[in-house]
Formats: sequence, structure tokens, C-alpha cells
Amino acid sequence: MPMHLGGAPMEPWVWLAAGILLCAAETFAPGLFLLWLGLAGIATGVFLFGMSAFGLGLGFAGTLLLFCGFAVVSVIIGKRFYGSHSKAITGSFLNRRMDSFVGQTFLLHDAIVNSSGRIRVGDSVWQVVGPDLPAGAKVRIIAVADDSVTLRVEAA
Repeated sequence: MPMHLGGAPMEPWVWLAAGILLCAAETFAPGLFLLWLGLAGIATGVFLFGMSAFGLGLGFAGTLLLFCGFAVVSVIIGKRFYGSHSKAITGSFLNRRMDSFVGQTFLLHDAIVNSSGRIRVGDSVWQVVGPDLPAGAKVRIIAVADDSVTLRVEAA
């Protein structure tokens, strides 16, 4: 008969099943938080299976403390792993590509005539407004125009 510390025993398979269900629930409620709690549940189940192999067990309170410990560790690891990716995405001007051009300098693709011209950025051509300048002139992007499809430039 296994020795249980701190009350009624918790079955390891319950924690494994709960962990798997939490990982599966992540697909319906994405956000990468249920995943880490699910992994903590699985780790708790595996740990409890290991303890039962030696004839030991934890009661309800001890098992909850063990799960909480695994949860904290897994969330910290997840934050470190995914935290760097989320910073890269927020800093990438996702869906606001034009805003990332502000402050950069480019060469005019088409001359600015009557305050309108074009620049080439990579394989794209963008409409610009600014002072009249010849094609090939160096310009600095100072803002995105109110229409959100045109860049405001000045001579660099």
C-alpha cells in the first residue's frame, strides 16, 4: 500500500488526462496559456507515476502545490520562448508597413512634379508627396499622409 503525504491521494492519470485536455483546449482558445498549464498537468501526472513506482504518493494539497510549481516553471519557460517572438512581431509594424519607412531615406523613382512622385522600396513603388525634385534625388520619409496610402517626403 503506497504511503500518501497530506490527505487523500490524487491519481496520476487524472493529471495526465487534465493536461492533455488543457493542451487540446488551446486549439479552441489560442493564446498559448492553456498549453503551458496543460504541460504542467502532464508533468504532474508523470511525476506522480514516478512516485507511485516507489510506493509514495502525495495528497490533494501536495499534488496541487506540485502542479502550481510546474505551472509557474512552464509559464516562465513559455514566456521566455514566445516572449522574444511577440516582441519581434509588435516591432515589425505588422499591417502598418508604411509607418516603418518614416525616417528612412530612399531615391526617387519618378520625379516629384506638382508635389507628387514615386519612390521604389524593394520591389514596390510608393506614391510620395513633397517638394518638386528630380528623379534619382535622395528623399527622407517624414510621415504617412492622411489618406494612409501616400508618404510625405523632404529632400535629404
